[in-house]
Amino acid sequence: MSIDQQLGRRDAILAAAAREFERVGFASATIAAIARGAGISQGSLHFHFRTKVAIALGVIDEQNVRTFRVVNLADSSPTAALIAATGHFGDLLLTDPVVRAGIRLSLEHGEFAGTTSASYDRWIAGIVDVFRLALASGELRTDLTAEQLGATVVPYFTGVQLVSDVRTGRQDLYAALTTMWHVLLTAIADPAHRARLFAVVASTFDERTAPDGS
Repeated sequence: MSIDQQLGRRDAILAAAAREFERVGFASATIAAIARGAGISQGSLHFHFRTKVAIALGVIDEQNVRTFRVVNLADSSPTAALIAATGHFGDLLLTDPVVRAGIRLSLEHGEFAGTTSASYDRWIAGIVDVFRLALASGELRTDLTAEQLGATVVPYFTGVQLVSDVRTGRQDLYAALTTMWHVLLTAIADPAHRARLFAVVASTFDERTAPDGS
């Protein structure tokens, strides 16, 4: 089997595992169901992943790869880049089963606590860097440090999307993120930049719709 074939099979396993973990959770998911979903034998599955825990960690790792890509600092406005990143992350939560399953796994099973903690540390560090740029640019005016902002906004976003999932299956996610940004910008945006940043929020989320078109 070529390297490309091996990678393709590994991707198929992760996709099937993500669907199964999202559907029934880690405890109820079985190797047999994952192999069946990937269209391979259990022996072939074990060639790539020796245990169900290893598969779950693979899903979490792939989820992190996909979500860490959403922060793009090409925008000249650091705060606008953060707003856009939350929009792209929202898209993944609504369309990508690997991302949804990775987040569910991170929160539901103690064996993944170390991996989850490390990924949140990485997320917070990256967002802190963007907040440093936003503060230095004058877009934000606050006595809070970049470190304090990053350590608060990442949990805020996490809570918003989790509550949206529980209450509406994330059908109201974009509306909830719009409100989140209005709260944040009202509190920390420099008045000279506030109207522009509110317009960025509107253009980011108003053009998006929930999966049912509502």
